[in-house]
Amino acid sequence: MLRFGLACLFAVVSLSAQPLVIVAIDGLRHDFIEVHKMQTLARLRVQGATVAHMQPSFPSTTFPNFHSMATGLEPSRHGLVGMVFYDRARKSRFNYQTTSTDGSWYGGEPFWETAEEAGRTVATFFWPGTDAGVNGKWPTYFRRYDWRVQHDEKVAQVGEWLALTKRRPDAIVVYFSDIDSMGHRHGPLALETVEAAKKVDASVARIAEMASKAGATLLIVSDHGQSAVEGHLDLTPLADFRGCIAANEAPITQLYCDDPARVYAELKPKEKGWKIYRRAEIPAHLNYRDNPRIGDLLIVPDRPWIVQVLPVGDGSTAVPHLKGMHGYDPVANREMDALLIGVGGPFKQGARVERARTVDVAPLILHLLGVAAPTGIDGDFNRVRGLLR
Repeated sequence: MLRFGLACLFAVVSLSAQPLVIVAIDGLRHDFIEVHKMQTLARLRVQGATVAHMQPSFPSTTFPNFHSMATGLEPSRHGLVGMVFYDRARKSRFNYQTTSTDGSWYGGEPFWETAEEAGRTVATFFWPGTDAGVNGKWPTYFRRYDWRVQHDEKVAQVGEWLALTKRRPDAIVVYFSDIDSMGHRHGPLALETVEAAKKVDASVARIAEMASKAGATLLIVSDHGQSAVEGHLDLTPLADFRGCIAANEAPITQLYCDDPARVYAELKPKEKGWKIYRRAEIPAHLNYRDNPRIGDLLIVPDRPWIVQVLPVGDGSTAVPHLKGMHGYDPVANREMDALLIGVGGPFKQGARVERARTVDVAPLILHLLGVAAPTGIDGDFNRVRGLLR
C-alpha cells in the first residue's frame, strides 16, 4: 500500500512494506572507512549514496548532535547545549551520565515522535534520547541504554524486529559506540580503535545482509569525528573563579558566574592557545548564542586540547586525560566531520553529496518514511536530496 505525504515542499512516497534500518555509529569520522579499512562500509558506499562530509553542530559532541539529527534543530534551539551544562532556571546541572534519561531536558520534536504521530511504528536500540520520554513520548519499541549489551544482542534484535509479522517497525534504529569509546581512551588512530572499527564493520555487514533480505532501506549515520588530543589546559590558576559554576566538557568550558564581567576581564589578557567569549560574542557561524543554558562565558582551545576550570566549591571534577576528543569548532577542524551512507530504496547508486549537516538527518529520515518534517527546523532536505533518485 502506498502512503503519500508532503515533505519539504514536494511529494514523497513511502512503501509500508519497505522498512528503514538506521545504523548510528558514534564517532565515525569522515575518513575512517579508509583509515581503518572498514570493508563493509566501503562496499556499501559503492553500492549506495553518500555524504562525504557531515558537518556536526557545535559543540561537536554526542548528545547535542544526536538530538540535532533527531530534531533537525541546532543545540541552541533544542536545548542540549552540551554533554554537561548548567540551567539557572532549574538550578541544576545536566550531565549525560546521570540525567540523560529525563526527557524534560530535551526540546524539539524528534523524528520518532513525528513518525509515530503520522501512523508509523519506530523501534530504537540506544539512539541517545529515545529512552528519555522526550515530550512525554517514547517509540513503540525501545531499549533502555545499557553499556554492557554486546553486538550480538543488538544484531539479533534488529533481526527480530524485521521478522515481525504484526506491527513490524517502519523504522529500526541501532546504535554502536565502540569507535568513539576506544578513540577517547587510546586515540583515533590507535590499534584499539582500529579493532573497534573492524568490530562495528562486521556487525554492520550482518545488519546489511538482513536488511537486504527484508527489502529494507539502509541508512548509516554518524554524529561527529575525532581528533588526537595535543595537550591539556588547566586555567584554574589564571583567575578568581569564586561565584562561578563550571561545566567542563573537555573540548570546551562554560562558566556561569555571578560576575562574568570581572572573570572575563581577568582572563581575556591571558589568552594563549585558547579564547574566551562572552555569550553574545560567540562566533556567529557556531549558532551558539541564543539559549540561557549556554554559559555567560565560553572557553575554547585553538587546537584539539582538553581544557578545564575548577572553581573552589562548585563540585567540578578534573577532566580525564583522554587521548582522543571532539567537540571543537567543526568549521575550523574538519576532523570533526562525520559521514552518511544510504543503500537501497530511493537511494541512487553512486550519488555523492560533498557536504551536509547533522541537522539534515531528521528531514531525510522523515522523507524516507513519507512523513512531513516539522516546520521551522534548521535542517534542510535540499542539502541531501541529491542522494535520491
